Amino acid sequence: MEEQDRFAGFLNHLPFKVKLFVKNKTRGWLKLGHESNTLIDLAAAGSQPSNYAIRQLPSGPHAHFGLGIQRRLCYLCRHIHTNFRPSNGVSMKLRILFISLLCVTSLLALAVFDPAAAQDEAPQSWRLLADKTAASHDNQYLEAFGNVVLDRGSDYIRADYARYYQSTKWVFLKGNVDARFQGDFMKAEEAEFDLNTNTGWLKNGRIFMQEPHMYFEGAVLKKTGQDTYEFREATITVCDGDRPAWSIKSSRGDITVDGYAHLWTPRFQILDQPVLAAPYAVIPVKTKRQSGFLLPEIGTSDRLGITYDQPYYQVIDEEQDVTLYSHLMTNKGLMLGAEYRMVPDIHSKGIWKLDYLYDQQTESESLYSDNTDMARENRNRWWARGKFDGYLGEPDWNIKFDLDMVSDQDYLREFSRGYSGFNKSRRDFLQYFGRDIEDSDSNLRINRALLSRNWGDIGFQGLLEYTQNLEYGSNNNLTEKQRAFDPTLQRLPELNLHLYQTQLFDTPLTVEGSSQLASFWREYGTTGSRFDIHPIIGMPMHFEYGSIIPKAGLRSISYFIQRFEGDDDNVDTDKSTQTRFFPDFSTTAYTEFSKIFTINEENSIDKDAQTPTWLKLKHALQPRLEYTYIPYDEQEKYPYFDETDRIDAKNELKYSITNIFTCKTGKWQPSPEEQGQPGLQMDFFEMARLRFEQSYSLREERRNDDTDEYPNRPFSDVLTDLTTRINPWLYLNNKTWFSTYESRITEHEHSLSAYYDELLYASFGLDFLEEIDEYLRQEQERQRIASFGGGIAINNQWSAAFLYRVDWEASTDLEKRLTLRYDHQCFSAETSWSQTDEDSRFEFRVILAQLGSLGR
Repeated sequence: MEEQDRFAGFLNHLPFKVKLFVKNKTRGWLKLGHESNTLIDLAAAGSQPSNYAIRQLPSGPHAHFGLGIQRRLCYLCRHIHTNFRPSNGVSMKLRILFISLLCVTSLLALAVFDPAAAQDEAPQSWRLLADKTAASHDNQYLEAFGNVVLDRGSDYIRADYARYYQSTKWVFLKGNVDARFQGDFMKAEEAEFDLNTNTGWLKNGRIFMQEPHMYFEGAVLKKTGQDTYEFREATITVCDGDRPAWSIKSSRGDITVDGYAHLWTPRFQILDQPVLAAPYAVIPVKTKRQSGFLLPEIGTSDRLGITYDQPYYQVIDEEQDVTLYSHLMTNKGLMLGAEYRMVPDIHSKGIWKLDYLYDQQTESESLYSDNTDMARENRNRWWARGKFDGYLGEPDWNIKFDLDMVSDQDYLREFSRGYSGFNKSRRDFLQYFGRDIEDSDSNLRINRALLSRNWGDIGFQGLLEYTQNLEYGSNNNLTEKQRAFDPTLQRLPELNLHLYQTQLFDTPLTVEGSSQLASFWREYGTTGSRFDIHPIIGMPMHFEYGSIIPKAGLRSISYFIQRFEGDDDNVDTDKSTQTRFFPDFSTTAYTEFSKIFTINEENSIDKDAQTPTWLKLKHALQPRLEYTYIPYDEQEKYPYFDETDRIDAKNELKYSITNIFTCKTGKWQPSPEEQGQPGLQMDFFEMARLRFEQSYSLREERRNDDTDEYPNRPFSDVLTDLTTRINPWLYLNNKTWFSTYESRITEHEHSLSAYYDELLYASFGLDFLEEIDEYLRQEQERQRIASFGGGIAINNQWSAAFLYRVDWEASTDLEKRLTLRYDHQCFSAETSWSQTDEDSRFEFRVILAQLGSLGR
């Protein structure tokens, strides 16, 4: 015992306190030293059941030391308790002195050891840190008291008390349990965890899943797997705070991340007050797409009645999915629909949609005033549409498909809203493909298949185009517009070959051109093929003060007619093969002048300025002159398929001048090149672009026809085109045509938009045409269409918006809409009222985070 007392005394004189467990044959474990902060590597402890790997920490704040030195110190301690024997004489004293020197050497190594380097070498094992630790007499478990922390990488467990079973790696915790497992945060009064499988249970606990931002708390919560949980008497919500805006309370259930939560006897609560109850419910808990039912759309309509649209989403694989729709309308019946989406690779994508309805109602006349002569007598109603971008064989061969076929002329306007309505389909196509579909009131539905490829200076396109004309068919009461009399032209196929502008050998000339071979088919009318080739030779001349580019071309158009039918009397129907030639000539001249004005010097910029400082303003002036000549040619004797067969003669001079204002700004801000130190950063933006344009027609000036009724007016209207960003929050786009003969504005397109710090926006648009009757534009009708819109963020939660469109000429309101919206951290509520010339609606929608939207 004397030697033990001497060794304990030695430990007491060390600069930090050490607690060691030394095996004693008669008394099990013997504790030496005083209570201290202790860090234990549980992996090392598990590898040597008879000896816990213990690392002592300095008194005061917790600190971690190098694992390599820790292991050496542990080895030294094990060597001491293994070889320590009471004896007498000098040899024992030398042994104690030798051991003391080894301990001092190890402690000096700890003092100079680099903790970061050791941490890099540390294995990803659980470690235990506590104010006090003790081991059981049978060496089965380790107990920790006070500020208990278990950590492994970014995962941790904190509690007031912990009991660790080394054989099973199971830990029991009690008092202020706080844990983080793989992104999930947990709090409880008591808990148990299996450190091997990261599973366990919590008593009176709460779990926060970071993805998908969901809380659930209850009497008993179990983590049964990496992404699965079970619970009893639990409350689920995605709202932050102690009193959530909405929650779901359930007697029992289970949750699968990226799957669903299955709830028994759920009660939907608002501010902890129950408002709805059900025997069973399933809600999505998704961070990735997964199959299942989506929230329905519910609404009312004067024409459709009460509506209920239930979608079901099915994931096929990582590249494909489909959504099925069941849309019940009390006045119409049940509409079934499907939407198929595919992204097979980075070069390909497609969306295909189909809806079908057996309508309970028919219409003796169209519902819309522009189709008064047409009926809607069919009950089988449908709409097929879709788009696809991809390639054929290899990515250089691009293919595009556009599908748009509908059963009748009223369908798209009658079913414009909802999951499978016209408005959503149009938005999807524009968003994902950048290609639009025809307006809902258009009776021409265009379908295309395009194959294209480019080889440097040469481009090829192959086109199949079919146009559905809804004026012809069974859905009208006009005998002269039956399907057999449909004159709609179909291009089956059309082949185009383009030669892009390139230099002609070593000469100063350039060559370009295009050619087209098209085959035309239709139910009624002339059919056949047309070959069009148009080579162009140019000679660009660039000078110090500008450029002049003359071009001359020769166009050849040949016809190969299969059938003449319904042509004008002037068409020569005796020749099935015809060819015509005509030349064309154009010249373009342009130059640019500019001047830079200094507004502020760079050294005058305030380093604390929050907005950029204007430094310089560049004004560029670009005059441009274009002359085009196409001789007159008698064309009435040739077949007519499209506008290519009736090319207007032209002898016109167009002149324009464009003003471009570019601003240079500077601002002091952290510079990446200077490691975050402030640096002067320059920026450029186009402040305004103002263009004036007019043309002079030599043909109109020399015209002798109908001069008594239509005097010669060779000058076109003067176009003023202004695009400007007056300041960072005000934008103006304006096109105005002014007639020098009428001394008035004849056409106007105006758009003004203002934005202020995402708090306020306003817009105004005005499009109008004056009534004009002159030789080049006869019987142009007067139009006045204006739109007003705006929105305001009342505060961080409340916002309001409005839209008003009016036809001033017809004194008709086209659309009115008012919207009020409330945004919360975990839900949004929106109510809107809208009125058009076709329908009136009142909509209310609640959007719950993780659950989607409900109500219309």
